[in-house]
Amino acid sequence: MVYVDLQDFYNKAAACKRLSREEEINCAKRMKAGDEEAREQLVQSYLPMIAGHIKHAKGDLQSLGCALYCAVELEKAIDRFDFLQDSEPFLHRISWILRQGTAKYLTRQA
Repeated sequence: MVYVDLQDFYNKAAACKRLSREEEINCAKRMKAGDEEAREQLVQSYLPMIAGHIKHAKGDLQSLGCALYCAVELEKAIDRFDFLQDSEPFLHRISWILRQGTAKYLTRQA
């Protein structure tokens, strides 16, 4: 997705649908088989969480740059996470990913 500004990111993230655990596993199986659309579905299902995290952040973290940086970190995490083997749901890991992403964004801005 392409975003014009932070409000555009919020609007597009709000339109994304959260996947159920079964849908996540189904997308993970398809992603493992090379389906890029399934990967994109997984990424988009977590965009509302990034938008919420950025909305409640303070100062410089409320920016499109930070949102995009967190989205890239999310994509990397989805590529590394084994939805079929790991016992914890990805939802539990996302908060850690967002905290790490915002911290990295701040250090790169300094």
